[in-house]
Amino acid sequence: MHPHNFVRTYAVNNNVQAQHVLPLERLINQCTALFGQMFSSVNFFGIHNSLHLSPRLAIFLLIGSTTTQCDAQLLINEVCSKNNTVLDNGTGGHPDWIEMFNAGTTTLSLADFYLSDAINDPAPWHLPNVQLEPGAYEVFLSGDSDQNDHWFPFSLSRDGESLFLTDGSGSMLETFIIPYLRTDHSYGRWNGGEYRFFGTPTPETANTTDAYLGYAQTPIFDSDPGFVGQGTTVALASIPNASVRVTLDGSEPNGNSQEYNGPFTLNNTQVIKAVAYAPDLLPSETASNTYFVSENTELAMVSLSVHPDSLFDEVLGLYMLGPNADPEYPHYGANYWSERSITVRIEYFDELHHRGLDQVVDLKMHGGRVSRNQPQRPFRLTAQKQYGSELMEYQFFPEKAHLNKFHTLILRNSGADWCIAEQRDQIWHQTALHGGLDIDVLAYRPVAVYINGAYWGLMELRERIDDDYLHYNYGADREDLLLMEEENVSIEGDTIHFHDLKEYIYGHDMNDPVHYAYVDSLLDIKSFMDYAILEMYAGNVDWPSNNLKYWKPSITEGKWRYLLYDLDATMNIFGWIPIDLDSFYWVLVHRAGFVHAEIFRSMLGNDEFKRKFLNRMADLLNTSLSEESFGNEIRMNRDRIVAEIPHHFARWGCYIPQWEDHAYSIIPNFAEVRGDIMREDVLSTFELPNTALLMFDVFPSAAGSIALNTLDPELPFSGIYFNENAIDLSTTPRDGYVFDHWEYDAGSGERIFDPTIQRSFGMDGKLVAYYRKVGESLTVFPNPFSDRTVVSLFAEKEGVTTIRLIDVEGRIHLDRKQNVQRGVNTLDLDLGSLGNGVYTLWVELNDTFVTQRMVKTGS
Repeated sequence: MHPHNFVRTYAVNNNVQAQHVLPLERLINQCTALFGQMFSSVNFFGIHNSLHLSPRLAIFLLIGSTTTQCDAQLLINEVCSKNNTVLDNGTGGHPDWIEMFNAGTTTLSLADFYLSDAINDPAPWHLPNVQLEPGAYEVFLSGDSDQNDHWFPFSLSRDGESLFLTDGSGSMLETFIIPYLRTDHSYGRWNGGEYRFFGTPTPETANTTDAYLGYAQTPIFDSDPGFVGQGTTVALASIPNASVRVTLDGSEPNGNSQEYNGPFTLNNTQVIKAVAYAPDLLPSETASNTYFVSENTELAMVSLSVHPDSLFDEVLGLYMLGPNADPEYPHYGANYWSERSITVRIEYFDELHHRGLDQVVDLKMHGGRVSRNQPQRPFRLTAQKQYGSELMEYQFFPEKAHLNKFHTLILRNSGADWCIAEQRDQIWHQTALHGGLDIDVLAYRPVAVYINGAYWGLMELRERIDDDYLHYNYGADREDLLLMEEENVSIEGDTIHFHDLKEYIYGHDMNDPVHYAYVDSLLDIKSFMDYAILEMYAGNVDWPSNNLKYWKPSITEGKWRYLLYDLDATMNIFGWIPIDLDSFYWVLVHRAGFVHAEIFRSMLGNDEFKRKFLNRMADLLNTSLSEESFGNEIRMNRDRIVAEIPHHFARWGCYIPQWEDHAYSIIPNFAEVRGDIMREDVLSTFELPNTALLMFDVFPSAAGSIALNTLDPELPFSGIYFNENAIDLSTTPRDGYVFDHWEYDAGSGERIFDPTIQRSFGMDGKLVAYYRKVGESLTVFPNPFSDRTVVSLFAEKEGVTTIRLIDVEGRIHLDRKQNVQRGVNTLDLDLGSLGNGVYTLWVELNDTFVTQRMVKTGS
């Protein structure tokens, strides 16, 4: 076909239609006059006139965005690129679909035709062998064409794309340009050949429902959403030939809603929604802005807007008790126990008041018995294909910077900690995340929530544990992963695999290296240790008989790992949970018989597991769970929300002195004493004699590094370790140094000449790894010095050496005999009484003598 000529049917307006072979330039000129006024209010194929297109350019885009065909019987008659409820594929799915129509007078074999969404597709989809009679329709759905011959192997973009129909020789029979379509709308032939949008699709029948030219232009606000002052006015831009309908109560505007007739004056926080209606056009998209009037918060903000009755109607509202609630706690049967969802709009504003997300999502109630029965209940927000996207795309959690796609998010109410401290659970997740524990945790961000403009209080924006969480955090394949909860109840996948593992653990001697190695191949033991230590340190009495989730990437790949969640009942939240709870007794005796308690007991039957478990606990108690480190985490989490607490507690009638008591006394006190309590519990449970406070260092300070159990500590490092539980200690030289020996100064002192040690230490003391420079036997540090300096001597054998200090005039200021041991020896010299100047250190060493120049400076 010549590039300037084509056959086309198109609608100019309701009364004007042309179907001719026209030169392209002449067609553009003729249509420009006819369409010029229309483009002020029409959104053709998703192209809004907010782009300020000239009528001539818009006509060109229109002509280039309809359908070109040769004189053929088989036609693409109707397409739907965002199917949600129109057609079901028989397996519960709602894929895109394409309808074909035989416009001829003879039966066609569809096997003579090919379809693709790529113009140069080397392997277009071969239609099935269907005999399509004259005037008949046949519908095909997107899917795996190997499973069903009526499923085509590509999807359609809701933003618009092209379809190409060819014959067996590859000749192009039709090019069908699909415009932007909303959910459950279609585009196709109407009234004998014109092309229209349909709000009510008609697959497998003629397109006889109401037809439209496109979508009305979406209303535009003159002010950006966010924070404004009282008395601010907000207006909507004028749309010619359109009626704009608005709502102020959170509901979606419709044709019966209030008609916009002038600016709004804002005196309170307000959600404004607007929809445009115009002749021969489908309604516009909803424009929605939240304006926070004179609000004061340091937090990110979430604005939810929804028809008020959907949440708060006494009979139907999802938030309410409803007519079927059991009068007894926890009120099963209440509306808030329902699994149904409602449609809401979420707007997310960061701490700088920039809107980062504006999206329609599904809302369900969330949580367990305690959470759902609090006056402020938690929500589950889920992105859905029917609203435009299955993902909420925004980086909500800076501590997980790699994540910017979420299918589901939770607005959590702090569970049992609601209106108490409002922070317990997130403290543990943040501690694990910042402290480098090998645990799968949930990210957190405190937010101030508004519903339909009304302040709803402080909530926790959190991830949700599901297949999407595992996919986006760890790359797990949703189709293959196994996700269990509690006593091996399936969330995703078959329970037999974890069942077999725990039965193997129960039924075999874990002290046998063969059996232990098999379990190690299926259970992530390092992560299991960290998980158990954190839960026990937290004193979580809602565990290990409850609040458990664990997962494995697939049946054949990866290892089982536990997921951390719901640690509200910790840190002395209730008086009956003592701060000195013996977690070993709780797990091994009080919770004996529960699956995960018995797994822990069995693993402790392996001597090496027990040794490493106690060392890892000691490492964490000395670092991430130390009074200093854990106390800092507590303060940081408290400081993030402290400014919001008065507003939140006033909203829900909570008692601020109680929050202050928990936030400033009870929780910090837990951090002060819990470590020592855990150490005492270890000594009594495992019958160990005592702990030892050990300080680790190297000399000289830049000569090497130390590895201690699971730590690579900054030096010097101090920690408390368990006597009769051997630690793993090693040192590695830096360039230019060679290891000489360890020196343990407890008691009468001890030298160890192996750089790698596995043993316990029963007394408080200092363990220093001594190095010497390669090729040097005498060093002085610091040099120059003011008062004190340290002399390091390398002796090849034990004996007595002579040390002298001589000035430039030959006078001797120091002359002493010094006992030396084999290896590096250090001598701390107090030379503050010397005058400033240059000296020579002379040492008889290794059957010869060596010297070192020294410089004494002023203080």
